Amino acid sequence: MEDLEREIKNLKRELFDLEKAFYHEKELLIGLINALSLVASKYPGISKEIEELGKLLDPKKELEFEAIEQQLNLLKTKVLAGEIDTVSPEEIARLRDLKEAVASACRTVRRMILAVTEDLYPLDSPLSQRASLVEIKCSETVGAGDFEAASKSFSEFIRSLRSKIESDFKYINQTFIVLLSQIKELEKTLTKDFAGEERIKEIEYFEMNINQEMGSIVRSFDIHTTIDEIKSVVLEKIKKIREVVSLRKKQEMERAKAAKENMERLQKRIAEAERHAQEMSKKAEELKTVAMKDGLTGLYNRKAFGLRIESSLKRAKDVGEPFSLIMLDVDGFKQINDTFGHVAGDKVLKKVGECLRASFRESDFIARYGGDEFAVIIEKMGRPMALERVEAFRKNLAKIKFVSHKKGEIRLTISCGVAEAKQDDTVEKLIERADEELYKEKNAKKTTPDGH
Repeated sequence: MEDLEREIKNLKRELFDLEKAFYHEKELLIGLINALSLVASKYPGISKEIEELGKLLDPKKELEFEAIEQQLNLLKTKVLAGEIDTVSPEEIARLRDLKEAVASACRTVRRMILAVTEDLYPLDSPLSQRASLVEIKCSETVGAGDFEAASKSFSEFIRSLRSKIESDFKYINQTFIVLLSQIKELEKTLTKDFAGEERIKEIEYFEMNINQEMGSIVRSFDIHTTIDEIKSVVLEKIKKIREVVSLRKKQEMERAKAAKENMERLQKRIAEAERHAQEMSKKAEELKTVAMKDGLTGLYNRKAFGLRIESSLKRAKDVGEPFSLIMLDVDGFKQINDTFGHVAGDKVLKKVGECLRASFRESDFIARYGGDEFAVIIEKMGRPMALERVEAFRKNLAKIKFVSHKKGEIRLTISCGVAEAKQDDTVEKLIERADEELYKEKNAKKTTPDGH
C-alpha cells in the first residue's frame, strides 16, 4: 500500500513538473510571437498572420495545434511567395535616383581627372606612371572609399605635376636669358667693330641698321609672350642682321684683311645665336607635337580629341554632315595591371591602339581618351554603319593573343558605346550618350556566367 501511495505521489510530482515546463514553453512562444510582431511592423504583408498566431498562444488554455500549424503554413507560404513589402516604391525610386546621381557624379569626376592627367601638360615617364595610378571605376558599387582613394592619388599627381611645370618654365626662362645676353653681346660687338671714328661717316648708315635690328630684338622680349612668337621674331631679326652683315662684308673685303677677320668672327657669333634660336624652334615644335599625341600608343590624345569633336560637331550643324562617336573601354584592365603588371598593361594598350588603326579608315580620327579608354570619330557615317565597324574591330582584336610567360594568356575584351551626332547636341551631350551605352554594355556583361 505504501508503495502505491509513493508511486502516485511521484506521478503527481512529474505531472506538476510537466505542466510547469509546458506553461514555461508557452510563455517563451508568446514572447517570440511578440518579438516577431515588432519586426512585422516594418512588413505590413505578414503582420496579420503573426497577430493571429499570438491569439492562439494563451498560457491559460490548451494549445490548438491544428490551428497553429495552419497559421504557420499560411505565414510560410506568404514569405516564400515573396509577398512581403520590404521597401516602399517611393524608397525604391529614391534609391535608384541616388545610384544614378552617384554614377553620374563619378563619371564627371573621372572626366575631370582625365582632363588634367592627359591634356593639361606633356608628361614624362615618371609622371605618366603616376597619372596611370589616378583611377576611379564608375561601377554600380562605387562608394566613398573609391572617391577618397582617387582623391588621394590625384592630389599626389598634382603636386608632382606642379614641380614638373615649375622646372620646365625655369629651364625655358634661363634659356631665353642666355639667348638675350648673347644677342646683347652681339650688339656691343657690332658697335665696337664698325663704329671707329675714322670711318664714322662711311659706316653710319650700316651702324644705324644694325642697332635698329638689335634694339628691335631686345624689345620683342617685352612685347611677345609665347615661345612661337619669340622664336619667329628672333629668327627674322637674325636673318636681317645676316643680310646687312653680308652686304658690309662684301664692301670691307676690298678695304682690309683685318676687317675681313672681324667679319668672320662676327659670323661665328651670329651662327651661334642662330643655332640657339633653331634649337629653341625645334624644342617648340617637339612640345607642340607631344601636346597632341599620346606618348604610349602614338594615337591622338584627349586634347586633340577635344578640338576634333568640336570641329566635327560644328560641321554637322552647318552642312548637315553626319558623324558618329565611338567610346571604347578595355574590360578588366585594372585586374590585368594588378595580375600581370603595368608593363603588360602598357603592351595591351599599344596592341589595342594598333588594332584600332588597322580596323578603321585612315580618315577616321582615333584617340586615347585616357587610361584604358579610347575614342573614335567616324565622319559621314551613321550609327548602324559605325556598329558594323565596331564588330570588325572586335573580330580583329579576338585574333590577337596576349600571353604572359609567367602567368599565361590574357583574355582581352572591349566594351563599346556608339552615339550618332544630333543637331541639338553639345560635345558633353554626345559624349554622355556614348558613355551611357558603354557602361550599359559593361554592366550587362557582369550578368552573364563568363562576364562576356
